Amino acid sequence: MAAIPSFPADITTGWMKRFLADPFSAGDRIYSDSISERKALELRVIGKRAAWVSRYRGSTTIGYAAVAKGMTETRLITPQEARNLNEIVRALRDRDPEIVKPFLANYYSVFDDYGRRDARKALEAAEKGLARARGEEAHAAAWTLQQAVDNWIEKRSRPDQKKPFKPSYVKEVRSVFARAEFADVFEKPITKLTPKIGEDIRDAVEKNSGISPSKKAVTCLRGVLSYTYEKHRGQSGLEGQQPWWLMLTTDTVINARDRRPELDGVGIVLALGEYFLDHRLPGRTGVQHGVRDNVFTAFLWIVLSAQRVTSGLALKDGGVTPWAAKGEDGWYLATWSADVMKNNKQFVLTIPPRAAKILGYWMLKIRHTGTSKWAFPSEDGDDKKIDRSAPLNFIKRLAARDDKAKGDDSAVDLLALNGVEYWSPHDIRRTLTTTMEAAGMPGAASVVLSHTIDVGEPDRKMSEAQFELWVKNRVAAITGESYGDIQHLKLKGEAMLLWSNAILDSWKYWRSQPLFVDVGKTVTVDGLARRWDEMENVKIDELEAA
Repeated sequence: MAAIPSFPADITTGWMKRFLADPFSAGDRIYSDSISERKALELRVIGKRAAWVSRYRGSTTIGYAAVAKGMTETRLITPQEARNLNEIVRALRDRDPEIVKPFLANYYSVFDDYGRRDARKALEAAEKGLARARGEEAHAAAWTLQQAVDNWIEKRSRPDQKKPFKPSYVKEVRSVFARAEFADVFEKPITKLTPKIGEDIRDAVEKNSGISPSKKAVTCLRGVLSYTYEKHRGQSGLEGQQPWWLMLTTDTVINARDRRPELDGVGIVLALGEYFLDHRLPGRTGVQHGVRDNVFTAFLWIVLSAQRVTSGLALKDGGVTPWAAKGEDGWYLATWSADVMKNNKQFVLTIPPRAAKILGYWMLKIRHTGTSKWAFPSEDGDDKKIDRSAPLNFIKRLAARDDKAKGDDSAVDLLALNGVEYWSPHDIRRTLTTTMEAAGMPGAASVVLSHTIDVGEPDRKMSEAQFELWVKNRVAAITGESYGDIQHLKLKGEAMLLWSNAILDSWKYWRSQPLFVDVGKTVTVDGLARRWDEMENVKIDELEAA
C-alpha cells in the first residue's frame, strides 16, 4: 500500500477557504499545520472526510474540517478551534490519557447557556463520567458487605486470635446484619457504602427498635469495616477510600435500668405461666397454649439461677452433677465452660435440693424433644438449644408487648391486670442483689451472678471461718481481676438456698391465690393444676436416668 503523501501547509483563513472549495478531488493526503508545527496538528484527507488529527503520544481525531456532499457531520471545526483543542488534548494526555476520549465526546454534546461548545464544561462532564465508570469497575471488584462480614467472623473466630469471637457474639453479629435496615446494602459492594447510608441505618434502627440495638448496629458496622480496611484493604476494594465509618457514632445514652421485680411479682408471673401452659392467652387464636413447656422451663431456670440469659441457656445436658462434697443429699452443681461466660472463666453454681426437684420435674417434661446435648433444648432440633429470646418473649406475651399485641387495642396486659410492673429476665439479677443485701450477704450476690468478688485485704489475720464471714458481708466490685476462678461454693450454697426458697415460696403462694387470666376472669392455679406436691417430690434419679 502506497504511503499517503504529506505536505506542510500554512493553514490560514485564505488557505482554508481554497481547500474547502474542493477538498477531495486531489485524493488522499496529509497537511501538517506549520502554524502549530511543534504541536503536531495535521489535517488528513482520507476518502470522503478531512479530519483534524492531534499527533501526540498516538494519533487522536479531534474534529473535522469537511465531509463529502450527502454526509452529515456535527464535529466540524475551524483551524483555530482545532489548534485550541490540540493544546487541550496534549495536556490531557500528559495528565490522564483515559480522559481524552470522554472529553472529546462531551465537547461536541455539552453546551453553554447560549448553545456554544464549552471546553470547560466538557472537561467537567468527562471527569464525572470517568469517575463513575472507574467507580463501577472498583465496585464490581469490591467485596460485598456480606462477604466482609463473613470474612470478619471467620477470621476473628479462629482460636489463634488474641480474643476470639464467642459463638454467642457471632450469633449477635449475624442477627444485627440480618435486620431489615441492612437489607438494601448487605449484598452491595462495601465501596458503595457512604456516611449517609450508615447514618440512615443507625437512625432507622433506633426509631424501630431503640437505643441499644442502634448502638449495636453502629458497633458492628464500624467493626467489620475497620477490620476489612486494616487487614484486607487491597483485596476488598477499600484501598483509597476514606474510613468514614470511624466518624459514625451515636449521641444517645442507655440509661442504667433500675427495674427490680418484687418477689411477689416473680411468683405471680410463674403462676400465670403455669396456667397458660394449658390455656390460650386472652384474645389469641390458633395454638391451645400461651407458653410451651420448654420455654416455661427455661424461664424458671433463668429466674432460679439468676444467670445471664445467653450463658444460662448454654448449660449442657451433662453440666448438672451431684454435689457429693456438700455432704447432704439432693444438692447439685451446674457447670459452664469458660467460652460461654461473659468473663471468660469457668463457672459453677450450686442447686439446692428443693430447687433441684422442681427443676427436675419440668426438665423431665421436655425430654420428649429427643436426645439433645443441651439442658434446655429447642423444639427445632436436637442440636439446638432454646433461643435466648424465648424467656423474654414469654413475659412480653403476658404483658401484651409482643409483636402480635402491638397496635391491638383489645390485647390484655396480664401483668398490669394483676398489679405487677413489667420486668425482663435480666432484671431478676437486681432482685437477687437486694435479697442478698437484705439478708446481710451482699458478697453472695456477686458469686451467684458470676461477678468477681474483689474483697481486698482484711485488716488482720483471720481464720478460714472468719474470712468467709468477712467476705459474705463485703459489697462486691465487678472488676474481673482479684479472685480469678475461685468458686466460693459454700457461699453460693447459702445464697442459692435463700434465693431459691424465696422464689419457690412466692410461686407456691400465688398459685393458691385468685389471679386475673383475662379481664373480669380470675382463677386459682393450684386448684386447676394440683402439681406442687408432685413437683416437690419428683424422683431426681428419673432425671439422671433420662
